[in-house]
Amino acid sequence: MEFDQLSFFLAVAQEGSFTRAAEKVGRTQPALSLALKRLEEELGERLLDRGNRNVVVTEAGRVLQNYAQRLLFLREEAQSAISELRGLLRGRLRIGANESTSLYLLPDLLVAFRQAYPQIKVEVFRSNSEAIPSQVLEYGLDVGFISFDPGTVGLASDLVLRDPLVLVVPPKHPLARKRQVKVTELGEETFVAHNAKTPARTRLVEFFVEHDTPLNIAVELSTIETIKAFVVRGAGLAILPRMSVVDAISDGRLKEVRIEGLKIERAIRVVHRPEAELSHTALAFLELVRVNQRKKKG
Repeated sequence: MEFDQLSFFLAVAQEGSFTRAAEKVGRTQPALSLALKRLEEELGERLLDRGNRNVVVTEAGRVLQNYAQRLLFLREEAQSAISELRGLLRGRLRIGANESTSLYLLPDLLVAFRQAYPQIKVEVFRSNSEAIPSQVLEYGLDVGFISFDPGTVGLASDLVLRDPLVLVVPPKHPLARKRQVKVTELGEETFVAHNAKTPARTRLVEFFVEHDTPLNIAVELSTIETIKAFVVRGAGLAILPRMSVVDAISDGRLKEVRIEGLKIERAIRVVHRPEAELSHTALAFLELVRVNQRKKKG
């Protein structure tokens, strides 16, 4: 079993086509087919079903796919570690994050990281929070940012920040003149919300139910920036993570109004494999995150 064979196999599995995979890896289609045929012969199992219009990974292929990703990552990590030991300072950092983390938390961290390590290539993948722990565990990502404790064997996580949910209203809305409102005052209001059913949203709905107050969500949208734009235009109110609205509050586009008794926050965590399994690049990024957190506490 050769690394090139594993790389070719992953390319076909990801592309679902020998033609597209051959283009991706810079080989001819016959050469790719021959390499994978030899791999199947060596393993004694059919890895790819070629009978359909698109190539489909078999059950044995799915087993190999996980190991192949890990083996190729370990090869890359070994090469990177050796280069770093030689003082070349080359490497790659792969980060997984959802929309709000990508937009409102990562920019400052990545600017600081790039200033310290300008030769490191940084790749940020927008991903569903629930999928990030397994992607880190399976070596698809170096680190990931999530809003829950993964509780996954083989993973560790560090608290980055606690981000409370806050009510934002248009500056000309009657509630904008108040510093604080009771939740019962919001029963007649219309809300704009994210269409992702997150744990924070579940707790928010429960909070309104506990106070016998309806939460009238009239519009559900796919991005926080769109939600903010709707609120600015007077299309409704929103309860959003504070880090996502700080800019709009600062420049006067939105007004924050406290809800009495509302204490719902997202604990943003960076999840990673044990430090002994991390590259120097990933360790350097984790240290930067930790230093940034200590500065905020101080």
